[in-house]
Amino acid sequence: MRLVGQLSNPSPSLRAIFDALPDGSFEPTAWPDRSVASAPVARRLGNGVVQRAVVKVLAAAQRPLTVLETQAAVAGLLGHSVSKGSINYCLSTGTRGGEPRFERVARGCYRLRWDWPPT
Repeated sequence: MRLVGQLSNPSPSLRAIFDALPDGSFEPTAWPDRSVASAPVARRLGNGVVQRAVVKVLAAAQRPLTVLETQAAVAGLLGHSVSKGSINYCLSTGTRGGEPRFERVARGCYRLRWDWPPT
């Protein structure tokens, strides 16, 4: 069979590599010690964490904030990076509905509604 012949008879270039190695250097070595991996870090925040953080940030600011200002303040509050898209989505959806939390005062600039939370 040709396949067996190929595996048992290395090519001339591979044979030259084997011949260049000193004798006994082709013995398998033990794998280096590897430490046990720690638990994976959660990448996603839980439900409503970003929304609650945005409300706290806007309430503390007492002025309209841009999406980027809000993102930086939320990341500082949570100690975890939060994407601009998450902040933008939270703010834009928070301006809609029967009881909106936020008010859009300019393009990309939001504030907490003065009459929120509803009583």
